[in-house]
Amino acid sequence: MNAMDLSGLVTAVATPFREDESIDHENLGSYVDYILSFDRVKGLLASGYSGEGPAMSRDETLSVAKTIIDATAGRVPVIVGVSPTSTKETIEFGKRLKDAGANALQINSPFYSILRRGFLQNEDVAVQFFDDLAEGIGLPMTVFQYPTASGLTYPPSTVSRLSENPLVIGFKEAVGMETYEADFQAVAGRKKLYADNNTYTLIAMLLYGSDGSMVGVGNVGLPHWVELNRLVDSGDQGAVVKFANEKIVPIINTFSTNLGQTPFSFIARVKEALVQMGHFKSGTTRRPEPPVTDDERRLIRATLEQVGLL
Repeated sequence: MNAMDLSGLVTAVATPFREDESIDHENLGSYVDYILSFDRVKGLLASGYSGEGPAMSRDETLSVAKTIIDATAGRVPVIVGVSPTSTKETIEFGKRLKDAGANALQINSPFYSILRRGFLQNEDVAVQFFDDLAEGIGLPMTVFQYPTASGLTYPPSTVSRLSENPLVIGFKEAVGMETYEADFQAVAGRKKLYADNNTYTLIAMLLYGSDGSMVGVGNVGLPHWVELNRLVDSGDQGAVVKFANEKIVPIINTFSTNLGQTPFSFIARVKEALVQMGHFKSGTTRRPEPPVTDDERRLIRATLEQVGLL
């Protein structure tokens, strides 16, 4: 399992809810089948930020993981997003996910609290945390660099030391290009880097040498993300830029502009697109995520028509 290769396109699966905010497992299973109809999809990420993992209980996260694992039926690896609490509880939950058939875990920062962030000044704390998870759970892990959500970034020296952990298989990079370049040098080819950015920087990461992408907005227009992946693999940078400008950038601009600085919800916009394209029965998000407005619905439809998805 240490040799798991997620190079290419990994879809961060959105989680469908019914109007009462309960999980629609039937819709989730059919959506997974749709995603896996594209042979360039190399893995699925369950219960990440785009899957509204932070809005679910541990039992609900486990149930979503099981549905995705069952629907996947071994066709690709399933990674499950985990927001750590204590080391002890995170290991206990990780074992439950392992027993359910998860192939890997995406570990969000355990230093989300401002009272914990100072711990990173002692690099040994972060390294020990991942060492403890590796020993206690025994599953491959991707380390999530997401300063917009966690308020911090592991410095390159920490990234380098985490790369020495045999069960750390890669880093999901929701960062700016400067941090990405520093991490690229820090891993020195020992581990994979997966691009995850909601701006044009994503294209720069892919052209720079990313091993693939794990991006929530990739739920919107999966055929286009598959084609982008193919063009990146072809090495034709001109074709990548042309296609990205025509098909990907309008999606990014509509669904991710001002992420975290807007009164509207990113995941609600993504779900509305999935409803309009016929993949979700409902665009319900869990409160306090706000629903889309009528103006947003019209903007989303116009964008989907512009890029040929409707």
